[in-house]
Amino acid sequence: MPPAADPRETALKSLTAWWADMGIEPDLPVSAPKPRPRAPEPAARRAPPPAMQAAPATAAAARAAGYGEKAADEAEARKVAAKAKTIADLKTAIEEFEGSPLKRTARNTVFARGNPESGLMIVGEAPGKDEDEQGEPFVGKSGQLLDRMFASIGLDRETDVYVSNILNWRPPGNRSPTTEEIALALPFIERHIALVKPKIVVCVGGVSAQALLRASVGIMRLRGRWAEYSLKDEKFEPGEHIPALPVFHPAYLLRRPQEKKQAWRDLLMLQKRLEETG
Repeated sequence: MPPAADPRETALKSLTAWWADMGIEPDLPVSAPKPRPRAPEPAARRAPPPAMQAAPATAAAARAAGYGEKAADEAEARKVAAKAKTIADLKTAIEEFEGSPLKRTARNTVFARGNPESGLMIVGEAPGKDEDEQGEPFVGKSGQLLDRMFASIGLDRETDVYVSNILNWRPPGNRSPTTEEIALALPFIERHIALVKPKIVVCVGGVSAQALLRASVGIMRLRGRWAEYSLKDEKFEPGEHIPALPVFHPAYLLRRPQEKKQAWRDLLMLQKRLEETG
């Protein structure tokens, strides 16, 4: 019979796995240290490390902790984004941008995938665990479902769509992004859309639709209705816009498969518009 596992080592492995899922990488030994008598440490020295304090697991906790507030302001982010003259320039600018605290707890900067010349740009909300690990948007279960959804109307994931997100870094624990984090990310995704200038934008999920369309209602009321995304860039005429279609996020469809009927109707609307625009 194999020896019983050390409960302290099992507990430590579970704790570090949880931290890893939260986007925290503490510098700890791989196995539990053997106990040894020592005097209790003062309370001030037992505080959690800064990395743990900087990663609240919910948007409400993030706001309460001041996480993400005024690390950089929207005007600063817009200046950085405006300097990008190409998609490659923008990717480099985002990778080098240090104004968002989300970058400190993320493993990778998640930029885009697909074909920017396709004419169809898909904008999601934020990277999840799989996207953070692989550095590409929509590669986990939600991404696989998204690919199948577009394949159902004849669109290939590599050649027929271009996929990005509002946020380029994963919020710890896959929590919802705060208002401040979205505001700081908007100049980059708006510049991204301006550089790609697609014929159609698909807003995947409520965060994407509300942020890009400046809407105050939820995705249940936004989906299935064509809207207009106004280009936010000085090189375009005021009022120049792109047709935009809000749709359910595939993560929502995985939780509520009964809503796939509505999602299919939205896909048919998109297919018809694509055929009309060529």
